[in-house]
Amino acid sequence: MALSRRNFLRGGLGAVGLAAAGSALAPLVRIRKAVAGGLTTRRVIVVGIGGGLRRRESLGMAEGATMPNLFGTTPLVTGYATGSQGAPRIAPEYAQIAQPLAMPAVRPVPLYKQGSLITNLRYADGPPGHLQGHGCLLSGFYNRLENRADARMPVPTIFEIHRQKASAPATDAWYISQVGGFYRALIASENPAYGPRYAGIYLQPPGAMSPLMPIITSGKRSLTLTAGTQLPSIPADAAEDAAAQRLSAILDGNSPEFERADPIVHLTAEDNAKIQGHLSEIYADGTFQSYFPDSFGIGMRQQDGGIDGTPDARTVYHAERVLSKFKPSVMAITLLDVDVCHGDFNGYLRNQQLADACVNHLWNFIQADPELAATTTMIVLPEHGRHLFFNGNNPDSLGRSGIDHGQGDNGDRDVWMLALGPDIKPDNVIAPTNVSQPGRTTNRYETIDAVMTAMNILGHDGKLTEELSDFGARPGLVVGEVIR
Repeated sequence: MALSRRNFLRGGLGAVGLAAAGSALAPLVRIRKAVAGGLTTRRVIVVGIGGGLRRRESLGMAEGATMPNLFGTTPLVTGYATGSQGAPRIAPEYAQIAQPLAMPAVRPVPLYKQGSLITNLRYADGPPGHLQGHGCLLSGFYNRLENRADARMPVPTIFEIHRQKASAPATDAWYISQVGGFYRALIASENPAYGPRYAGIYLQPPGAMSPLMPIITSGKRSLTLTAGTQLPSIPADAAEDAAAQRLSAILDGNSPEFERADPIVHLTAEDNAKIQGHLSEIYADGTFQSYFPDSFGIGMRQQDGGIDGTPDARTVYHAERVLSKFKPSVMAITLLDVDVCHGDFNGYLRNQQLADACVNHLWNFIQADPELAATTTMIVLPEHGRHLFFNGNNPDSLGRSGIDHGQGDNGDRDVWMLALGPDIKPDNVIAPTNVSQPGRTTNRYETIDAVMTAMNILGHDGKLTEELSDFGARPGLVVGEVIR
């Protein structure tokens, strides 16, 4: 029973990919910055808005202010709308049947005023697809990965570079995404000098089915639900955990060690205990509020006043739990709700509002923690855009339909980057067109530059440049215009 519970927590229920870690908990990486106090800890969170998000709707506000917390209500790029914009324009037939959104009040001053915004970022190369776009965000390398669960980047990820260079444990590098599959492949590369032993931890937040698992494993065949009913949960039992660890030690002691080139991600006992403890807190909660609490305040409003958390809301909620407990140096987050745009343009507009509210919630959470507020840079950008043309799927009464991505037109490739944090210049909106680099044809800042800037803040830009150059890839540039 103890062993099955342990495997249950380590395996499918948590949907966690775990990396081999160092023998001891290394101190957080410290780099020299030109700020008071000299050596300071720095952390970076890269938030990728997945599924494809166009400038036309986000910065241009062509369909109303879809992201008012980030960008306010006045278009920040020309050619789409003018003057102050109201709520997104939802087709009336859609609005009649859509579940109401639950969102906190919009912040009075948009976030871009607190940081730096590049309005003309370019996803310059490679197919504008999900795995390829997020692979770029986690490595600084334009790629053509196949959409497969066993796909691996040929160059090291930001997790691997950080963990190797800083001698950091697995718990110092996290990737949070609601959708598993091939996204999970991005925690480690196939680069022989790095790989699974330096991987980040992948956490797929509990979904709609997860709360049912404790009921299934409890052996119960029926439940009587009345007021105050304590639903089955997986108890956090120290004695049971200790028994499982003793048995594991015996089994491990009589088994050959994993080869250095083993493609499977493994975890040290120390890191494994920390991750198992984190998951145990979730699955031992008989109130089920640890899965997703109504108090988060973002999602779909139920008739009884409760809130259904969307994938993006659950992702950010669990990212905040990880930040609070582990305070990692590197975190990447994938938001994917806007990908409904393939066949639901109105849902695309509504889900931009949810992504906007989630990013704002995350930033407010960071600012409420003095340690995180003083050390954390957050970089937010779409993984890529969407086509300039409708695909004809599910047309609405306003003449709009679904929009795909992948052909590489300007709608696919023109995106933006918002950076916030103690090392970022405030109230700084830029759109440079004179960026020069051998092999760069855009004369603009690119997605790979967002990644290089993040690694610069961590002190790893030199190593990332070296690895990409050795592979024959064009490395990104540090966006000096956004750094204090």
